[in-house]
Amino acid sequence: MSEEPEDLNEFNSWDVLGAMLMLTLVPAIMYFVFNDKELVMTGIIAAVGVVISVAVFLLALVTRWRVISKVVNMLGWVLTLLYIAVAVYLWSRGGDVAEVVPDAPEPTQFSGH
Repeated sequence: MSEEPEDLNEFNSWDVLGAMLMLTLVPAIMYFVFNDKELVMTGIIAAVGVVISVAVFLLALVTRWRVISKVVNMLGWVLTLLYIAVAVYLWSRGGDVAEVVPDAPEPTQFSGH
């Protein structure tokens, strides 16, 4: 009767994959939304996110370590708060991440005289 109670917050390896995909693809979506729908960098960020997600999934699938699901769950809490803060900040600034760098002087136009 000393059976350990079931942890309902514990993910299996497929849950880890889904959670990691959601957590790692949010930066790509935010970059797409706040940078005039630039596809190249969005694709690169998304590809890196997919690689990280698949690597964590394979680690969870092969090892069956319970700590992986707990770490992913905690990472979800932390990154969700961070993503909300970043989205509110970017939205309040008008959105363009590239404008974080100070503005360069505008090139002058010649009238052709």
